[in-house]
Amino acid sequence: MSDYVEMLAYFGVSGAHPGGIELTKTMIEHSKLLFDQRILDIGCGTGQTAAYLGNLGFHVDAIDTHPLMVEKANLRFKREELPVNAIQASVENLPFADASFSLLISESVLSFTHLSAALNEMKRVLLPGGKLLANEAVLKAPLSTKELTAIQEFYGFRSLFSTSEWEEQLKEAGFHDLRILSFDEHMVQEEPTEMELSPHIPSKLYDTLQTHYDLIQAHHQHLSHILFECTV
Repeated sequence: MSDYVEMLAYFGVSGAHPGGIELTKTMIEHSKLLFDQRILDIGCGTGQTAAYLGNLGFHVDAIDTHPLMVEKANLRFKREELPVNAIQASVENLPFADASFSLLISESVLSFTHLSAALNEMKRVLLPGGKLLANEAVLKAPLSTKELTAIQEFYGFRSLFSTSEWEEQLKEAGFHDLRILSFDEHMVQEEPTEMELSPHIPSKLYDTLQTHYDLIQAHHQHLSHILFECTV
């Protein structure tokens, strides 16, 4: 895993995706979920989104590839007395039966994966007519090859797509009825980030955190996020 992902895990960063939990809440409200729907939170991190859904009364499963994230998520679920369990698993090889879920939620996950494998697995575990709701990184202006390589290597991105490229990838994977979601500016502002710090944090990860801030500042005109909803 990249030092960036390690940093998120050791610092216990909740809502690391753009917009944070407030944007997550807005997306969920706009999706008009039904309470009989089974939801999978992919890349659950410390469990903030899954806990929010669980507190609303939804049936939620959660996965993450990082064992420390899974541990912190399950501590959150226990603390909030929620019937939610996080397991260590990859979206590229989901440990669930076909047609298990009505909704998949993915927040800053897919750019880290072998996307074709991830989308095929997502499609497999979704019920017919099921939805993918995602908040993912997007390239909104071209970067030089050197800049693009540096960003992908730092974050551990396997891909970084423009909006049109996202649309093409989803269509090729068999998703349809793609809807790019748009919200007012105030809906995407992040609140101060919640953290659940590990007792011993490798010193290099403080430098990783600073590099992340520096890259975001340097490339705010090139990098953004895309909110989309699509159906199988």
